Amino acid sequence: MILDEGADLDAFSSAYGLTLLYPDTYILLPNSFEYKVRKLLKIYETKIKDKVMKKEDLDLNKVEKVFLVDSQNVPDLIKNVPIEIFDHHPKKNFSLNKNVKKHLYKTGSISTVVVEKIKRKKISIDKDDATILSSGIYEDTGGFKFKGTTPRDIKAFYYLFKSGLDVLKLKKIVTDTFDLEDTEILKEIIKNTEPLITEDKKVFISSITKRYTKDIAWLLKYVKTFEEADAYFLVVNQKSKKVIIGRSKDEKIDVGKILSEFDGGGHPFAASAVIVGFDYPEIKNFLLSFLLGKQQSVLNFLKNDLPVVESNVKIREVKNILKDFKYAVVVEKGKYVGVLTEKVVNNAIKHKLENEDAITFSEEMITIPMNTNFIQLLKTFSSYNLEILPVVKKGYYKGVVYKKDFINFISGILEDKPVFQPISKPKVLDYSNKLREFFPKDIFNIIKEVGEYAEKLGYKAYIIGGVVRDIVMGKKSLDIDIIVEGSAVDLVRNFAKAKNLNFHIYPEFMTGNITLENKIKLDFATARKEEYESPGSYPRVEKASLFEDLYRRDFTINTLAIEITKSNFGKLIDYFNGFVDIKEKRIRVLHTLSFVEDPIRILRGLRFAGRFNFKLEKKTQQLLNHAIEKDLLNFAPTGRINLELNLTFNEEKVIDILILMDKYKILYKLFSGLSVDSVKKELLIKLKDNFLLLEKLLNTSFPKASNYLYILLSGFPLEVIFNYLKKYHFEKEAKYINDFYTNLETISQTQEKFKIYQTIKSFNKDFLPALLTLLNEDKLKIILDIVEKEKNPLIKGEDLIQMGLKPSRIFKEILDDTFKRYLENSLKTKEDALSYIKKKYLQRVENEDTDSRR
Repeated sequence: MILDEGADLDAFSSAYGLTLLYPDTYILLPNSFEYKVRKLLKIYETKIKDKVMKKEDLDLNKVEKVFLVDSQNVPDLIKNVPIEIFDHHPKKNFSLNKNVKKHLYKTGSISTVVVEKIKRKKISIDKDDATILSSGIYEDTGGFKFKGTTPRDIKAFYYLFKSGLDVLKLKKIVTDTFDLEDTEILKEIIKNTEPLITEDKKVFISSITKRYTKDIAWLLKYVKTFEEADAYFLVVNQKSKKVIIGRSKDEKIDVGKILSEFDGGGHPFAASAVIVGFDYPEIKNFLLSFLLGKQQSVLNFLKNDLPVVESNVKIREVKNILKDFKYAVVVEKGKYVGVLTEKVVNNAIKHKLENEDAITFSEEMITIPMNTNFIQLLKTFSSYNLEILPVVKKGYYKGVVYKKDFINFISGILEDKPVFQPISKPKVLDYSNKLREFFPKDIFNIIKEVGEYAEKLGYKAYIIGGVVRDIVMGKKSLDIDIIVEGSAVDLVRNFAKAKNLNFHIYPEFMTGNITLENKIKLDFATARKEEYESPGSYPRVEKASLFEDLYRRDFTINTLAIEITKSNFGKLIDYFNGFVDIKEKRIRVLHTLSFVEDPIRILRGLRFAGRFNFKLEKKTQQLLNHAIEKDLLNFAPTGRINLELNLTFNEEKVIDILILMDKYKILYKLFSGLSVDSVKKELLIKLKDNFLLLEKLLNTSFPKASNYLYILLSGFPLEVIFNYLKKYHFEKEAKYINDFYTNLETISQTQEKFKIYQTIKSFNKDFLPALLTLLNEDKLKIILDIVEKEKNPLIKGEDLIQMGLKPSRIFKEILDDTFKRYLENSLKTKEDALSYIKKKYLQRVENEDTDSRR
């Protein structure tokens, strides 16, 4: 028997019972188990010494069968051995191992089932056996007080009682006793205890930061202050979240209601919640505000600076009102109707609807009431991709809450400061020869001509961003962005016309692009700066200097520019020490609010770090950790997360990037609970190998995101996987996820090669790499053999025609039959196949033709 790490009394006692049923079995002890199990082992040391074994003493070559009890987690070291599972928990995802047999029961304790088997087989047990077996039943049913207790548990315990169980020893095993870990945790709880309300109610709060391996609830009754309190809360710090436990003796302090604000559960006297993104002082303040009835609300963030228009105002009038704003609120006698955006207004005017009333095109937007508290506000902004939330009271419009204000508040960083002081006079290096070496001759000449043309127009032009970074690093890139101090629109239009090249311009954005004859595209943008007069207004975009434009960017490694203007051609310009950061392999943001203003930079920063094997600069790392802790990714548009994940999955060093994302708990935040452990890492490496194998074998490519997502999310319940895929707009992956697992299970449980072939035939081939990754090695070899043989079949339709057969429905039968025998190796050559077809089918076809002519 193998026990899980942290095994409890039920796991041990059921394993012990199986040693009575199967005398040649041993209990393989885990590295750690519950402290009550340790007490049992000490009490019955002599009794069980011949029944337990340590991992270092295990000889896998002598193992014929393995039992797992109170668990469905199959360890890697025994996956090729027949396994029987005895458990009373809900069924987990199916096992991919054909050797696994599960026995699942609806009992309060799995020891109950083992005792029933012992009783049926009339195996003799003594009082020590009875006491050991009873400990698991008693513990897992809470002394028969837990809701999951069944009559079977009580009957099994009664049988053990009649068999002579030692009540005193059982009491000693199941009674709470303190060890050093318990004492240290208890000391920390007592030390950190402080009052929340000191007037007419005694309410206390405490916290622990140390790791504790047991259920902490049993310890709380030993905190004297808590026992004397009307109510208390304990905040347990864990890696990426905090658990809040609440208890109350006063019906006026409903801890269930309070913790429901945190999406927790329970009843008025006992409840708990899990919260992400807040620290202990913030949680304490939230609880205090709830208890005092003064919780932070929408009023803390309410503003009233958006233009408000009556419902009958004409669209043409709204056009003028919206000149400096993104939104206008539409009301009818003060009551909220909806919101108008500049885009909607412009489209209405474009379609000659300028005389329509504002109410006609107003869009309904999620609103919140005046009494919305902080947690509810957090949930709303986290759940919906909204920049504003209109606030109403009894239907009347009262103002608006801006997402930017809210994020700035919870980020705890209220002032945007540079991470370091920009260089007043940039560093300049001569990169003219580097440019000539880096670009193909035709591209180099075009870039040079663009610079000459810019100078003729009185402008300055620079290539900037990723391509300059790649030039410095010596990495090939033809993704060329050009910044113009002047007018990018004028430069694109004039240069393209002079060279007779295709171009597009976007005057409203001051940008454009030119497509060269070799289909390479040059993107142009006017150097600009953006300023927001208020959170709801559009940014005021103005022409700016190169410095001001570069100062808006994400990381210093992307702020380098190389001037291509004729008089300064090839001068590399570095305002922000980006050159040094590249050379020293460092990722650095420009501003303290960089991740707050755009949480997608969290993903981009780690993607760059993984791609280039760079490290996060110390302050940048602090800011990134802070943004993650504050759960700011919840505020990022899910469409942009989709784009960034797609870019990540298509990176050459995708596994390195995913490991970095795991290190910083990004995957945990995006897909709650996901981590890249050793098993998952092994699967990812296997998937990458399968991409190469299949692409070489089939001479085709496979979508990376689809397969990486299926592997990363493997092990999650199917419904959870589906919901995550839909959340981040992976529509195709969500559509096929059920088929994927259905086919995976079919193949896992099928031994017949032709049936596996038929399953794969109906399967969406885009997901084949992930399918192979989740199958065992035997099935992997079978499928590769099928793919190879399908690519090079012995017989095709034209071969049948050459034999004199006319195309008909029998063709498919013949081809399937010969291919099936090919898979089974009973037909090995084309000659074998032709001979087989002549013998089995030729006369039959001729007879059918004769019958049809009659």
